[in-house]
Amino acid sequence: MITLAARSFAGPFMAPLWLPPRSAGLYAVMAPGWRLLTFRALDFGEAEDLSSRDLLRQHPKYPEWLSILGTEWNLYVATHEMPLSSAAERGTLLRELSREYRPEFKPLA
Repeated sequence: MITLAARSFAGPFMAPLWLPPRSAGLYAVMAPGWRLLTFRALDFGEAEDLSSRDLLRQHPKYPEWLSILGTEWNLYVATHEMPLSSAAERGTLLRELSREYRPEFKPLA
């Protein structure tokens, strides 16, 4: 478990091994930090069904995440389940996360 914006997220899990929950909710795309067992947020998203096929791979920023990380094996994901939530409710929390963490998407030179 990891806490982001005072919310508990399951994970982070290594993306290639991740088994997403069948639930609406938010997800955090993360990279390993410089110290052991630390992570930094690259991006946040929301989904009506987190178990949607290829949720991460079909994301428009997926190639950018890989350019930052070098390999899918450095890509981690954490989820906050919000069953029965509306897109508006998920969007509100998503904006809160983005304001607090200000994720960056700049590829490394």
